[in-house]
Amino acid sequence: MGFEVLGMWADEEQKIQSCLVESLRLLIAQKTIKTTDQEKYISGKLRPFLTRVCKRQELNWSLHAETSTFEQEDDAEAEGHPDIQFSRRAPDYNQYDYHVECKLVRLKESKSDTDYCYKYVSNGILRYQTRKYAQTFSPLLPPMGTMLGYVQAGDLPELLKTINEKIEYQQKKRFPQLQKITEPNLFHAGDVSRLQQGIQRNTANFVLHHLWADFR
Repeated sequence: MGFEVLGMWADEEQKIQSCLVESLRLLIAQKTIKTTDQEKYISGKLRPFLTRVCKRQELNWSLHAETSTFEQEDDAEAEGHPDIQFSRRAPDYNQYDYHVECKLVRLKESKSDTDYCYKYVSNGILRYQTRKYAQTFSPLLPPMGTMLGYVQAGDLPELLKTINEKIEYQQKKRFPQLQKITEPNLFHAGDVSRLQQGIQRNTANFVLHHLWADFR
């Protein structure tokens, strides 16, 4: 009897998120991340912590950085490139990939052309909604995935409000806003805050989790 019959893939997702949260907390505690650091640099600093925590927690998933996704199993050209991927063989011997996309979370600066909150939606959340990420070629496995937000500047409630406004701008995509799930429904300054969001696609619905690490 496999994981899909027992409905235990949610338990596996919790294990992955536990690994992500602990690794982010270790990186925050190191106090080496600057508010001007770029996303790839922060993800690179996070990677050795992920490797260490995965081993300590005996996580039965392999860890990969900057991988590729394909719309169909036999496609030659990649459709997307998630920042982090956890992989595992499913009971039906299909490979199951858990995609993690990382994005900076900060308010737009007056002298900058980069709208980070918009990119969080357009280059992050939308990639899950359009099936670039969180694919599954096995009909027995649910889509799952997590966004990592590297918070660098701005008030946390204001950042959430701004990102939700960007989501409303993409209303034609038909997905809801982010909601805080950290108890007691507050952000955790200097720590990791949990958010979630329901994503509706033409083939399946799933909950996209968001972990915001506060590096301010």
